[in-house]
Amino acid sequence: MKKVIILLFMIFMAETAVAETKKNTFTLTEAISFALKNNPGILAAEKEIDLTALGVDAAKTAKMPKIDLIGNATRYRYPTALTPISGSPLAGTEFPEFDNLVYDFGISFRLPLYRGGRLARGVHIAEVQKLIAEDIYAFNRQELAYNITSVVYKIAQLEKLLEAAEASKKQLEKHKRNVELFLEAGTVPRVELLKTEVEFARTQEHVLRVSNSLESAFELLKTLMGLDDKSKITVVQEAPLNDPYPSLEESLDMALARRPDYQAVLKKQMLTEEKVKMTAGKRLPDIYLAAEYLDRAGEQFAFKENWSVALKLALPVFDGGLINTEVKQGKKEAEKVRQEERSLKFAISREIKDAYMTIENARQRTEVTQKGVETAKETLRIEMLKYETGTGTSTDVIDAEAALLNAETAYHQAVFDNKLAVAAMKKAVGEDICKEVAVK
Repeated sequence: MKKVIILLFMIFMAETAVAETKKNTFTLTEAISFALKNNPGILAAEKEIDLTALGVDAAKTAKMPKIDLIGNATRYRYPTALTPISGSPLAGTEFPEFDNLVYDFGISFRLPLYRGGRLARGVHIAEVQKLIAEDIYAFNRQELAYNITSVVYKIAQLEKLLEAAEASKKQLEKHKRNVELFLEAGTVPRVELLKTEVEFARTQEHVLRVSNSLESAFELLKTLMGLDDKSKITVVQEAPLNDPYPSLEESLDMALARRPDYQAVLKKQMLTEEKVKMTAGKRLPDIYLAAEYLDRAGEQFAFKENWSVALKLALPVFDGGLINTEVKQGKKEAEKVRQEERSLKFAISREIKDAYMTIENARQRTEVTQKGVETAKETLRIEMLKYETGTGTSTDVIDAEAALLNAETAYHQAVFDNKLAVAAMKKAVGEDICKEVAVK
């Protein structure tokens, strides 16, 4: 019975995974969550963190001893002693054997003791590189969330525009039938029908353009989400979050404290400074412990052992100015990163101010255009009524219909700009646009 329950559970989990993969209806939150698991850029950034973590492990191994098995076969021109000559044969010391062909087999040991601070700094540099990779990963996640949010909001706008264009098309189609009836009755000239047909064709073309833009937006969304299949997806629009955002005065300090890209630049400054110190450490001596155990034999394979232990020191005396040049290069790199930090700070400040101005502008436009839509609808109703009663012209109806479509387009653009500006503000101060966006 227990095995049956386990089997059923495994089948259920497999079906759930397949269903999630085949899912084609998403809310904004679900789209972001799906993208964070499937977008190739995010997955690549995850691998970069793994690579830098291995870099930390590699840097730590520089402090560890190195043990090697060694072996070689060497032919000399003149016979060579198989063991070092020590003492004197006259004093009874055994004279070493000599041979042209010498075999060596053994083991070597090397332990670095001091390298001018480069051992510890190497580990620290690797750890900072890992932290930078994590910041870049966090920034990529927020950037992806913002991009998906902007596309989803654009889809919402295009759907509203398509709805308005379809309504305008139906209204003109109705008006065209009225014109045809009046033409048959001989109460209007044929030119009014021609004008109506021209406007109707223009509206049809507008519907096609909006429809194509909507399809393109869905394809872009699929690309951002990491969807490879050709199936169509739909988006269920959610009410935008009305969470308060900080004041303009607080925003810059909050952004500098929270934005991952700015934190990455600060860590990059630290990294370049550490690299300069590490390079300067090459001027200091290298001290290491070395040991070796060897068995050596000639052509008769009569192996004789020998070993050595040494405390070694290497101090650079002349390198043609290489170390000085490398230090200067490192300092120039550090100056470059400091300017990058200043540039990014200016860009963040401008990004925040632009978002604030766009929010205020879009809100004012939303109020104005909303009234414009109401006025345009009433104007169209009146012009349609006038035309049906014989007191208006077809041109007035067409103009009123075009004015309504323009007013609705302006209104939906203002709504889109406002929602996108709020999302841009939250991104600018380093806040997650969606609760699903959280750095591991």
